[in-house]
Amino acid sequence: MQKKDLIIIGAGPGGLTAGLYGVRAELDTIVMESALPGGQMATAVKVKNYPGFPDIKGMELAELMKAHAEKAGVNIKTLDEVKKVESGGSGFIITGTSEQYTAKAVIIATGLVRKKLGVKGEKEFSGRGVSYCATCDGPLFKDKRVVVVGDATAAATEALYLNDVAGEVKLVMKRDHPLITTKKMEERLNESKIELVPNTEPFEIIGEDFVTGVRVKDLNTKKERIIDTDGIFIEAGRLPNIGLLEGLDVNTDEKGYIIVDAQQQTNVSGLYAAGDVCAGKVKQVGVAVGQGTIAALAARDYIKSLE
Repeated sequence: MQKKDLIIIGAGPGGLTAGLYGVRAELDTIVMESALPGGQMATAVKVKNYPGFPDIKGMELAELMKAHAEKAGVNIKTLDEVKKVESGGSGFIITGTSEQYTAKAVIIATGLVRKKLGVKGEKEFSGRGVSYCATCDGPLFKDKRVVVVGDATAAATEALYLNDVAGEVKLVMKRDHPLITTKKMEERLNESKIELVPNTEPFEIIGEDFVTGVRVKDLNTKKERIIDTDGIFIEAGRLPNIGLLEGLDVNTDEKGYIIVDAQQQTNVSGLYAAGDVCAGKVKQVGVAVGQGTIAALAARDYIKSLE
């Protein structure tokens, strides 16, 4: 079992920033990430509101943050999913994919996880036509037919990205019209070749080796039909990724987001949180970076107090 001063779980902008400040504070620090660095930021087609980078791809910004952290000496353990965090002795026990660690302080920067539709065939065809990230998997569907499921801005964004890649795009939604927050995106959607399929709910994804279609129901007429497609991109919303904290009595709001104080500390001593996993309405790269900074400096003071 490896002993560390500070373990940061999640390598999005908040986690990478916390790692940078942890190392600068001369703490024995590692950042653990179940996938690749960048978090939600890495899936963004463009990031246009992060100071100093007026127009940059999300993946490019993620790579720059990762390179900066590694140059400073941050040890980023990718593809190392944390199964659980428990209280142990004077700190925490962190169980990873292949190893256990102890830490005096922990920063949770696990962000959000995509909600599933929960329909028949979704799990079976995951990775075989079912996707939750257009920027990740969109190029695989060049000139093919795709369906996007969702009725909010995120779903419209996915559909607009795929509109430049796929041969045919349908946006299936329960609403009469997608709930879009910007006029510019509304205009882009109206000018695109995307076919809107309103008042419709999918209830089964079908196929053989790969997806061939999705069964849907018209919510007004109750009639069912099959939409032929090569792929289905699901954008049903996101939830805070806090399953690893089941063993700790961490305070959350009514939606499951972690409640923190001004120092990003939870109600559990030595446990901090940063980024989208935290309670609060604003979910932005800049907010995550600021919270990661505060959390790491607060963790430093906490660890020093133990000594």
